[in-house]
Amino acid sequence: MIRNFKENDKDYIIDSHYKIYNKEYSYDLSFKKFVSNSVNQYIKKANNSLENIWILDIDGCPKGSISIKSVSEDVAQLGLFLVDPSLRGTGLGKQLVQTAIDFCKERNYKKVVLWTNSELVAARRIYKNKGFRLIETRNLILSNKELIEEQWELSL
Repeated sequence: MIRNFKENDKDYIIDSHYKIYNKEYSYDLSFKKFVSNSVNQYIKKANNSLENIWILDIDGCPKGSISIKSVSEDVAQLGLFLVDPSLRGTGLGKQLVQTAIDFCKERNYKKVVLWTNSELVAARRIYKNKGFRLIETRNLILSNKELIEEQWELSL
């Protein structure tokens, strides 16, 4: 159900993030560009022993994603977390986050960080339940709207 990224997953990750966030939160095309840059950087330079993208695959259909990228020898960053709205509340989002955390533990990272925003209530609840702590907030204009961006971290 949760598998490693294949290059043909690229369009799914970019398009699904944009479509869902645009519909649910009115994010503009700058968000699509942000996601595209993130996926393309992974493809271009990923150190597959220290970084990964996972796809939530339901009967051969991608329905979610999550990524880990290396920030430093001791710090990893979680990103690209998305679960298709039809699967929310099933526990699959928790499984995706746990997959990423387990990967980080296996690679001896000491800390996992992530950036999110205050309106992503369900994701924030998962992060908190997995032991992440909110360490910083800041008001920014992102995707043509004012958001409270948050940094969370988990000590491993």
